[in-house]
Amino acid sequence: MSKTEDVEKAASVSSTSPSHSSQDNVPFIPASLTVSNLQYEITIPKPLKEGEKKPAFKKLPNIQRALLTNVAAKAMPGRVFAIMGPSGSGKTTLLDLIADRQARNVGKLQGEILLNDVPVKEYGSIRKRLIGYVTQEDDFIETLTVLETLTFAAKMRLPRSMSNADKIARVHSVMQELNLTHIKDTKVGGAVIRGISGGEKRRVTIGIELLSSPSVLLLDEPTSGLSSTDALNVANAIKDLSKKGRTVILTVHQPRSDIYELFDDLLLLSQGNVVYFGKAQSATTYFEALGHETPVGWNVADYFLDLITEHQGSEDSEHVASSSHENFAKRYTEHLSSNPQAYLTQLLQEHGVHSSEKLQRDELLARFKEEYSTEFAATTLTQIGLITQRSLTNLARHPTIFQASVVIHIIFALVVGSLFSGLQDRPEMGATSFNKSIALFFITSFLATMTFSAMPQFIIERSLFLRERAAGMYRTSSYFAAKTIVETLSYTILSVVFVVITYYLIGLKGSILYYFISVAVFVNVALSLIAAIGAGAENAEVGMNFLSLINTMAMLFSGFIVSRVDIPKGWIWAFWASYYQWAFSGLLNNEFRDAADAQKSEATLRYFGIWDLEWLTKWNAVLILLGYFVFFRVIGLLLLLAKKA
Repeated sequence: MSKTEDVEKAASVSSTSPSHSSQDNVPFIPASLTVSNLQYEITIPKPLKEGEKKPAFKKLPNIQRALLTNVAAKAMPGRVFAIMGPSGSGKTTLLDLIADRQARNVGKLQGEILLNDVPVKEYGSIRKRLIGYVTQEDDFIETLTVLETLTFAAKMRLPRSMSNADKIARVHSVMQELNLTHIKDTKVGGAVIRGISGGEKRRVTIGIELLSSPSVLLLDEPTSGLSSTDALNVANAIKDLSKKGRTVILTVHQPRSDIYELFDDLLLLSQGNVVYFGKAQSATTYFEALGHETPVGWNVADYFLDLITEHQGSEDSEHVASSSHENFAKRYTEHLSSNPQAYLTQLLQEHGVHSSEKLQRDELLARFKEEYSTEFAATTLTQIGLITQRSLTNLARHPTIFQASVVIHIIFALVVGSLFSGLQDRPEMGATSFNKSIALFFITSFLATMTFSAMPQFIIERSLFLRERAAGMYRTSSYFAAKTIVETLSYTILSVVFVVITYYLIGLKGSILYYFISVAVFVNVALSLIAAIGAGAENAEVGMNFLSLINTMAMLFSGFIVSRVDIPKGWIWAFWASYYQWAFSGLLNNEFRDAADAQKSEATLRYFGIWDLEWLTKWNAVLILLGYFVFFRVIGLLLLLAKKA
């Protein structure tokens, strides 16, 4: 059977031997990607019919909902493969399945996804380096420059056998390829810091994936949210990448006409069904044969989406008989079965001619595994070191994360110190040092509350972490270890600054070394609680609400507001569970247990109910706080491990 010119051209580009750029040592292996009869279903509660009310105290039965139904298509090297369809048609779901990143509602998958006729799953962990995935979100550390951002990714993703000089050379090669060289020293920017444009950010995101030279590049809505000029620039950059032999697959909603002209192949989806697959420029001819001619002057992409949306619903078997909608999915199936010259049929036949022999498939798989021999390119220590360095750089440069916190801590330390320095003991409290007790409680309360500011930043960085982890950059444990190092160091410095000022202004007499250690440990316990909640919370608002509840309970049962001896027996467990209590008890012991005024000190400790607790020494309190620190950190790590991208 004769083949079309386009199929022959695509086949000539698809070589199974790795190619090497003259500018770097990163191998590039052209590869086709085939989606064969893909069916994807998830389990959901049965939707209520119109006017039907949900029964009280009764769970609705579950049903299976098909997000994709018998999707078949093929993407070839050297061509831009666009996936279009109305919202909810399954575009991103298909992309997630190809990249093996279906995060939520993991369901039942049937069919196959093949890379050069080899099932993708047979490649194991190396498939993350063979298939690059550019998500819609451009998540970056806003204080880093474009060069620093790409260099970090290169050191994480490129093979250990490459020298640092070769990795930097690869970074410059990618920047040149994507026209980013002129902004290499400009900060990426974000909500606080002004940086590069939206289109440039999108190209940096693409560059991160290109560093490891993937065979297939997936892009989810690469032009969404961009100005028309930026969108066209990004689309042209994507087209240039395909011309070099890379397989490019992207989803797009409603591209402008000049962007649509850059597409080689087009897959149209409607409610998870294929309504067209073929050359992008032949789609108008196909729909004209069905009696739907594109109006003069219309953008064909807009017309296709309007047409599909208008006729959606006909795939529902309950409405087929009575619906006036045209079932485009059924018409496409008939087209495939009755037309031996259909584009998909030709592509699949061409594929069989060149790579159907098992020996050739095994040799190709062995070559891939040889090029990518380890699950992670960087060692665990290298991962921790690079993430730590990046976080410290961000701390030093960001005006609202650390720098502002230092200023705030100094200001409030001066306020607290001057406030309590002249406060006299109240006669009605008896022979107790109640003024210093108030000061110690206020110090713990203020420092714990100040850690709340870390929650929004933690949620923001979590999004970046999930994307980088999904790309196979580093282990979750490496990220968490680096974050623990940086957070512990920075908040220890803040607490020491606060203690130095308040200690001398208030006139505290206990061991200043103990104050340094105890307050630093307590602050990091509070921070570890935030890390645990932030790892599991859906968003910053939910996290802040949950944190406020726990913190308020811990403060209420700290032993200051209500003494231990006055707490009802039913609530005494909350006293022992409160991390505030251990910090406050330790500070009280440090200040009063061996004080010169024994009578006043004993009265103070008796008032707060810890005089007779001889085992509750100040250092035991620190050890217990360290236990809380480890416990919250472990919980945070486990929640991050369970978190899906």
